[in-house]
Amino acid sequence: MKSYILKACLLIALPSAAHCAENLVVNGDFETGTGNAFYQTPPWYNCGAGLNQGANARVDTGAVITGTHSATVIDRYNTTEDKPGPIAFVQKTKHTIQDGDSFALSYEWRPTDEYWQRAKDTIRFVLFATANDKLGGEKVWSSVLTSDLLRSKPGSIQAVAQTSEVVNADAVGRELFIMFYGLDTGDSENGEPHWARVDNIELRAVNEKPAP
Repeated sequence: MKSYILKACLLIALPSAAHCAENLVVNGDFETGTGNAFYQTPPWYNCGAGLNQGANARVDTGAVITGTHSATVIDRYNTTEDKPGPIAFVQKTKHTIQDGDSFALSYEWRPTDEYWQRAKDTIRFVLFATANDKLGGEKVWSSVLTSDLLRSKPGSIQAVAQTSEVVNADAVGRELFIMFYGLDTGDSENGEPHWARVDNIELRAVNEKPAP
């Protein structure tokens, strides 16, 4: 089957090499894990406020998108400090950034119920690199990709496909991180939090720069 797919990629004229490139995200469907907490859902790590690795990273009930599990996302966001709330997913990919790289991102998401604020709440992904290839290092490049607001009835699945900015020179040779979280452009530090599910994350390198 893998051989067939590879041949198809070679034979079909595709608009972008990203269609056949390797998915850089591990466990982007959230089906792998020994439980629902972050520490049980490798290689995802919670970099949200408090760094609570016991928080739920995935769920097996309530608006699961496909398979048996989907990621669980909260809209709570620190608008004062412009930082994610208590849940923010991150993983370091094994991709070493090349000159001319940009990245094609796709995923599906849905709110869990009608209380997700359709006029305010979105899903935000951030792709980035740091000077020392560590999560806490100084960012040398980042690209922010935010979903649209909901345009269909509550509970429907939203498919997203976006492409990042091209990396800068400082990011070349560095390892790529991917992070995502719920974003509320309103006053999300107060009131009841609202939840959504994210699933089937794919991230592929796109590089149309001619080889030397």
